Amino acid sequence: MQIRQRQPPALQLAYLSKHGRRLGVCHTPDFFVLHAHGAGWEECKVEEDLQRLTIRSPHRYVRGADGQWRCPPAEQYAAIFGLTSRVRSSAEIHWIYQRNMLFLEDYWRGDRTPVDRQTQTAIEALVAAHPGITLAALLDRAPGTPDDLYQLIVMEELFIDLHAAPLAEPAWVQVFGDAQTARSLSGHSPTLREVLKEVSTVSKAAARDRLAQASPADLERALSRYTVIRPCLYGEPCGDSALPARTLSRWLALYREAEASYGAGLLGLIPRRHARGNRAPRLPEQTRLLMQDYIQQHYETLKQPSINAVYGAFVRACEARALAPPTYATFCTYVRRQPRTEQIRKRQGDRAAMPLQPCYLELTLSTPRHGDRPFEICHIDHTELDIELVCSRTGRNLGRPWATFLSDTFSRRLLAVFLTYDPPSYRSCMMVIRECVRRHGRFPQSIIIDGGREFDSVYFDTLLARYECTKKTRPPAQPRFGSVCERLFGVANTQFLHNLAGNTQMTKSPRQLTRAVDPKRHAVWTLAALYERLCEWAYDVHDTLDHPALGQSPREAFAAARRTSGERPQRAVVYDEEFWLWTFPTTARGKARVVPGRGVKVNSIFYWSSAFRDPAVEQTLVPVRYDPYNAGTAFAYVGTRWVECLSEHYASLRGRSEREVMVASAELRKRAQTHARPYAMTARRLADFLTSVEAEELLRAQRLRDREAHSVLRLIDGSIGTLPPGRARDASDASRDATPRQRASIPSMSSAPTLPPDQLHVYEEY
Repeated sequence: MQIRQRQPPALQLAYLSKHGRRLGVCHTPDFFVLHAHGAGWEECKVEEDLQRLTIRSPHRYVRGADGQWRCPPAEQYAAIFGLTSRVRSSAEIHWIYQRNMLFLEDYWRGDRTPVDRQTQTAIEALVAAHPGITLAALLDRAPGTPDDLYQLIVMEELFIDLHAAPLAEPAWVQVFGDAQTARSLSGHSPTLREVLKEVSTVSKAAARDRLAQASPADLERALSRYTVIRPCLYGEPCGDSALPARTLSRWLALYREAEASYGAGLLGLIPRRHARGNRAPRLPEQTRLLMQDYIQQHYETLKQPSINAVYGAFVRACEARALAPPTYATFCTYVRRQPRTEQIRKRQGDRAAMPLQPCYLELTLSTPRHGDRPFEICHIDHTELDIELVCSRTGRNLGRPWATFLSDTFSRRLLAVFLTYDPPSYRSCMMVIRECVRRHGRFPQSIIIDGGREFDSVYFDTLLARYECTKKTRPPAQPRFGSVCERLFGVANTQFLHNLAGNTQMTKSPRQLTRAVDPKRHAVWTLAALYERLCEWAYDVHDTLDHPALGQSPREAFAAARRTSGERPQRAVVYDEEFWLWTFPTTARGKARVVPGRGVKVNSIFYWSSAFRDPAVEQTLVPVRYDPYNAGTAFAYVGTRWVECLSEHYASLRGRSEREVMVASAELRKRAQTHARPYAMTARRLADFLTSVEAEELLRAQRLRDREAHSVLRLIDGSIGTLPPGRARDASDASRDATPRQRASIPSMSSAPTLPPDQLHVYEEY
């Protein structure tokens, strides 16, 4: 077993540069590995990168006599402490084995579900009676669930060669009772994949090339020749053929020669018209090189000159060198022969060349781009919807909402949808994951995100780490990596939103936009009503429509995959108050000091709980979390439990969102700059400002948006505030409207979960 810590401290390495100059660099290995026979640093790199680095830094990365990559400076540094240093290349990875490890990852978790003894006996008996049975047949005939079968494989009660074929393709996988049986039968029961591999080996590359170069007319001509000489092949006369005997003899010789060389005599009868004539280039070598240089250096530039202009300059260059220039048509032909994608990239940039690039069949090397099963790879992304909304109380236009989608790439299913007026933020990410767990009781195994700042936060990384979810960032300016989610945005607009009143299609043609057709004047939908209908479209309509890439609906693809890959109860997440606490963000420090008589300060506001009266708790640092949609409450981990804390100005801050508090804080700081005098940012002054008439004018729009957001939360959870469904409110909830001094003695909540504080901050360095 290996225990790994991510990103160990940096090392100081010294080595000679390519030109002999002494260098000192700060090097950060990828892992520090502890194993049974020692310990040391490991650095992982792509094979292609190592080949480039060994040219640029030949004394830093070298390939040993055994073919393994080494880093001598790192080895010298590690030897000082009696440790090791190794360089691991991507060429060492067996991609089928790696894919199978990901497939079985859930069944290696600590909370394994035991397999029923009767079911296990029946499965083992079936495999013993049919050694080498395919996994697909076993899934159809074996009792129990697919989870039982994969659990037995992990427990080594059944044997599968994890290097032979991917488990996601069960028709290629053979199952045995043990490894010895598999080895004894491997020579007598080859798999279909091995048979096809042997057949492909018999076919010569030259034969495949010859067949690939044959046009339909060539094949028809070869078949007609075969019809003529077929009697001769069996020792019979060729009949009344008007062809010369010499032609028939040549065809027979070509047939027998191809049969001996390729195993298929018909290939010898295929005409080779493409090989006739003089194929040598007509232009002199010097002229062709000069033309190639002018195309690359003068035409393929960001100035985007015309072909005619570059050809004129090329003709002048030929005349200066006493060369005969080719015609304009020939020059255009050579221009068109250049790689189209690279030519567009040089003339118009990377994004212009993006549509011409081939589609990505894999995410990384041999990893399928859409995963092998539901919940393996999911996307989170945001978009501003093409519709104007109004306030549910005043009818005032509130602008366009932002939607956050969590989609499953394997089944193209929308797992969760969240709607808000706020731009993309950590709140949207937390809420859409919360909605996914509420609906499915599952957490994604990996999440693909873009480079947005809302994904680069400690609390979001902590939430993913808590539930063992891997975050993967797609490369910038590569929209195809997010095509699954981006397509859903387009479908949502075209299928649903563009058919509603107040949609913003007219704004795409601003010259045609008049007051009479302004979407703001036709807006009638509220945030809560739109969210309800959007969920109905996502979960009931889009989910049941046939997808062109799947040939079936996302719901059908999802259900079919679950029947073969298993339900995986190890990934189940209970939607309770513990999970709610993990979705609450924390502060930059993650902890706050308990001030006697005041409580803990979170976002410049003090919060109090009766648990802070304990002298052992005063002046200590306690982990804290807060609700983004309710600045009147916060949570602190005191002793062995989370307690709910109330703001010292709960009556003024109740229901205020963090965004609203931030807007008010910015206004107060602006006033301080205007008056050019120190301005103390106290919670009382902030609370007074929030309740003033001036604040009502400044923050009215934001409060209307937050009120609409609360209505969305009611639809999601059936309640509002920080309590999840099913939890009864305690005695302190009935006295929330008391004065701050009276609320200081309110007892803490009695049903708080018991979460060790170290679990919340074990990934804080991320």
